[in-house]
Amino acid sequence: MEISLDRAQWEEHLLCYFTGSTGEVGGDFDFTIMCNTKRLIVTVSPSPDPDDKARLLLSQYSEAGLDDEDQVQDEIIDMIFEAGWRIFAQLAPSPENRAASFPTNLYSDLYPETFYFRLVVVGETAQIRQESSPQHQNHHLYLVTKDGFHWPKYPARNIVVTKKLMGTGYIAKVTVDGQNMCCKIGTMTSRAAVQREYECLQKIAITADASSIRAPRLFGFVVDDDENTIGILQDFIPHEFTLGRVKGGLAIVSHEKRKRWVEQIRRTVEQLHEVGVVWGDGKPDNVLVHAETYDCWLVDFGGSWTDDWVDAELQET
Repeated sequence: MEISLDRAQWEEHLLCYFTGSTGEVGGDFDFTIMCNTKRLIVTVSPSPDPDDKARLLLSQYSEAGLDDEDQVQDEIIDMIFEAGWRIFAQLAPSPENRAASFPTNLYSDLYPETFYFRLVVVGETAQIRQESSPQHQNHHLYLVTKDGFHWPKYPARNIVVTKKLMGTGYIAKVTVDGQNMCCKIGTMTSRAAVQREYECLQKIAITADASSIRAPRLFGFVVDDDENTIGILQDFIPHEFTLGRVKGGLAIVSHEKRKRWVEQIRRTVEQLHEVGVVWGDGKPDNVLVHAETYDCWLVDFGGSWTDDWVDAELQET
């Protein structure tokens, strides 16, 4: 009973989320988990035993499609936590108040204290073993910037994180010199998307009609301590919902307002095409409805794709 209570106390204010995995079919997979501002990287290896649960799950994870991947991933994460929660609780204790665990600046969020582990399955028992840290691990990839443009550079240490935002990779609402902005960082899973977004927003910024295009403005770059460009800062569009998540559904929106939204989206897409920018992943959830003006703003120029909206072969078209 005491062990369960200790775990319940730790999990009561636990701030934990999965950030990504890397690996090869038939080989090791590294699962990265953020846990109370600490980064836990757990290597899961397939054993020769055909009945090894970890081996079976890794095989399923390697072969899973988009619909099944999350379910298998959750099973692997559950197995990791079941085996390692005791040592995780010691290395990444939960604060009494969850808000107290939020980092004060972007640097502390991007470069947290990191611990390495290996999941070992002996018979039917899974165990977590802590391993020594590699000499150098860079979890962020640098952006390629174009010559001839002099965007301001903002050190990650000077950027305050106020809210994590949904999306692939690292996206957050931040404040810089007291101004709200949206920050996107090039991670292992999102570097190509952030690179494309930077190039699209730069094309928009240098056009004569930039101020009339309802898309985020590019403000500058995020740099690390060595002045490497690791991300971008852009407009934060204040909003309460997206076009895909209108409160009460689109049916309650007046005909006049829906007509205005359609015209705004059509005109914005036309303006983008005129300056050589393709939205790439057009869908209702990538249309923000401004909290004050109720105008539609197009966001996310990373060029991905979404089932039922943009087919994989049509992404970035």
